[in-house]
Amino acid sequence: MPHLGYLSAAAVEAALRQLASTYPSICQLLTLPEPSVEGRAVHAVRIGSDSGERTGLLVLAGVHAREIVNPDLVVSFALRTCQAYTAGEGLAFGGKRYGPDDVRAVVDGLDLFCFPLANPDGRVWAQSPAGDPMWRKNRNPNPGRPCMGVDVNRNYDFLWSSGIGTSTDSCSEVFKGAGAFSEPETRNVRHLLDEYPQIDCMVDVHSYSELILYPWGDDDNQTTDPAQNFANPAFDGQRGVVGSGYREYIPQPDLDWHLDTGIKVRDAIAAVRGRVYTLQQGVGLYPTSGTSNDYAYARHFVDAGRRVYAYVFETAREFQPPRPEGAQVIEEGSAGLMELALACVTTLPPAAHGAVAGSP
Repeated sequence: MPHLGYLSAAAVEAALRQLASTYPSICQLLTLPEPSVEGRAVHAVRIGSDSGERTGLLVLAGVHAREIVNPDLVVSFALRTCQAYTAGEGLAFGGKRYGPDDVRAVVDGLDLFCFPLANPDGRVWAQSPAGDPMWRKNRNPNPGRPCMGVDVNRNYDFLWSSGIGTSTDSCSEVFKGAGAFSEPETRNVRHLLDEYPQIDCMVDVHSYSELILYPWGDDDNQTTDPAQNFANPAFDGQRGVVGSGYREYIPQPDLDWHLDTGIKVRDAIAAVRGRVYTLQQGVGLYPTSGTSNDYAYARHFVDAGRRVYAYVFETAREFQPPRPEGAQVIEEGSAGLMELALACVTTLPPAAHGAVAGSP
């Protein structure tokens, strides 16, 4: 079976507990407030040495059940980071190497939040002999509707009611749920962003396509007209049709940071074994709404808090690569995460930590 050799949902949980107990001085187990639909406890870890003022990076994975490699990737990255820091060593991912100073910069300068399995029920079903290895959604029974499951990555409060790239049909793979944040999986991510306001960076790790995606996902970007934005009802009904005239506002410094950092991440991944991921705006894959990275980045436009620079990584060339290939995907994905972590420590613009300029 294609999932053989990958961690089960229970093994991911056990790995997080073991990580926190093995490295208690730098790793804290975080219990998320909402159990899964089927009652499973859900955890993340926070890695950091707690020395001085810090920024934060949230690494999310395991949102879509069939994307089997990414929870293992995040667990591996967290473990190897803790091991290297404790030993005073660097990290090597294939042909990409980071020195001990890089590892110290991340652990001493960053709160690294690793949430490797946001959708444990879906993973259990995808890995079960009686289940469906291509299952995407969570396992919400959707009472009164014909089919189970909500697409967790269409359930966030970003243009949720717009219908862009989503469906109201419970049988659709992109069923957006009964309402924004109707699902415990999305509420747990919101909790992390609310509870830990130092989070300035986020990446949601998905599969597949070998892509690095930056905001926005609903329509083309533009940097000159702040009024043309997702929160302006004057443009309701115009978004989501690329080339129609509507374009989503993003401040030029934010766009520049996403592009510059994305190039560094792309090059770090390529150094592992030569695979060159494509850096592109999220809408270039297809128009979407209700997604994690757009929600995270959109928050500061709504409440003028800290802005969260947010990406999606689309790893691999298939949902469930054979385990030897999966090991290579873990190596290159880990290099990408390390590069992003270093950028979040060293290159965030000052506006990330204070008042928002140019917001709609």
